[in-house]
Amino acid sequence: MTVSNSDISTRRDVAGLAGLLGFRSVSGLRTADGRRVADLTLFRSATPQFVDGAEARRFVDQTGLRQIVDLRLDYEAATEGSGGFDRTDVVIRNIPFAIRTPVAEGSAVAPMPGADPLVATYLGYLNARQAFPELVAAILADDGLPTLVHCTMGKDRTGVAIAVLLDAIGVLRHDICFNYAQRAEDIEIMMHRLREMASYGDAVDVYPPEALQVDPATILRFLAWIDVRHSGSREWLASVGVTPEQLVELEQRLLEDDMTATSTQVLRSVVLPAAPDEVWKLVGDTGGVHRWIPGIASSSVDGDIRTAIFDDGSPAHERIVEHDDKRRTYTYTYLDGPIPLDAYESTITVGPELDGDGALLVWNATLSATPEVVEAVGGLYDGGIARLQEIFASQGHLSK
Repeated sequence: MTVSNSDISTRRDVAGLAGLLGFRSVSGLRTADGRRVADLTLFRSATPQFVDGAEARRFVDQTGLRQIVDLRLDYEAATEGSGGFDRTDVVIRNIPFAIRTPVAEGSAVAPMPGADPLVATYLGYLNARQAFPELVAAILADDGLPTLVHCTMGKDRTGVAIAVLLDAIGVLRHDICFNYAQRAEDIEIMMHRLREMASYGDAVDVYPPEALQVDPATILRFLAWIDVRHSGSREWLASVGVTPEQLVELEQRLLEDDMTATSTQVLRSVVLPAAPDEVWKLVGDTGGVHRWIPGIASSSVDGDIRTAIFDDGSPAHERIVEHDDKRRTYTYTYLDGPIPLDAYESTITVGPELDGDGALLVWNATLSATPEVVEAVGGLYDGGIARLQEIFASQGHLSK
């Protein structure tokens, strides 16, 4: 999946802090109903413990920062500290996110096993059931905004917290993935820092290669599993005590009206009774979509341009902007054809079923179109998924 900032704008730039890795604003991210996350409301980063007092005070003066929400374990936060922010008037709230059993007492390192280790780890953070209501309450507090949310690396616990909250208030998953993938260049530097930190050290060698990367499709699959297992982020938050009234207030605090063109999304996910590589062999063949999407008579690829011929003979052209067999992900954009679409981008990603032998397929589109066209695109996606279910069931796999 590729992500672009062409439609995601921060209208007031905020300079980063010396010593603070992974820092970015969450502002500018779009919702499906024509709003955006407002400027100077929500920031995210890695640990602020390397920020000195002068830099911390400069940042507070520039942004009006009122609160830091620290998602590290309680003993991890106490050992590592909050750098120069300890010497400001900013409220620092520690809301620990649960991790797997650490490798040793006093360590904040836990293994990340499994075929999709980051997604499985992210779903494990949902075991911190009390942390999410506390996080929502902290943001809604009188002194809640602007808020900086952080953990240690700034991408895993923080990524989950930000993704779930934004998804629950209607932010486009494309934009959530964009925000997650920012500052990827800081990960290598942060890993070097971890080795010098009392809570980490050389124990970080237990982390899988995926932990050292930032793949936006990881968040797509994580949120899709929340859809599959919990009927969505709003429903899951309700199950841990976040009320509908709090989510409405969260929208009012974080979102503002946007006068630009409205974008929306089409989201589909399904667990298929086949191995991920087998599913990818079919859906990852960019020139073979006619084999599983009803209504398409033929398809072919020339360079990065795909041509799909519909049953009525009309052609559509799309650009394959990314294709990665190892990650089992590809992204394409719509160029022209019989469907009136504007700013259409779609990503397909396939991951393993986390508690079985099947595969999770996620199909996510972001587009600007009339409600009738959006409904038609959704119907096309539904037809394709139904056809995949038929194909893999007919090949002798156990149906789900």
